[in-house]
Amino acid sequence: MQFRVTLEKTVDTGITVWGADPVDGSIRSGVSGRTLAELFEEVEAVKHFVLDVPEDVPVSVEYVYEIPGVPRELFASYQEERAHLRRMAVEVATRLRQAGVTEDDSAMLLGLPDPRRGHLQRS
Repeated sequence: MQFRVTLEKTVDTGITVWGADPVDGSIRSGVSGRTLAELFEEVEAVKHFVLDVPEDVPVSVEYVYEIPGVPRELFASYQEERAHLRRMAVEVATRLRQAGVTEDDSAMLLGLPDPRRGHLQRS
């Protein structure tokens, strides 16, 4: 399911919050949060209700961002490039592991900082 994500000013307090409105749900009212992390939690809490499906039915969410001053195409292009790079990193890490290269040496070859090295184990 898709949620359209925007930045909005609240009417009562005038603070800026993130808003997410379902694009393809049976219910059109959305949720909001002060941060994206809070917003994503709210979406997770309501997605089954919005689609009127049981909680045990898997529902994946796609976010469509509409941020003033940031063209949607630019952001979409960035997200596609990141997804491509993730797929490449998994392939390279797998082949390095198969070649007997250690996790630390693989991280050095890939230019990963120390905190990101654990990602190689999961790829």
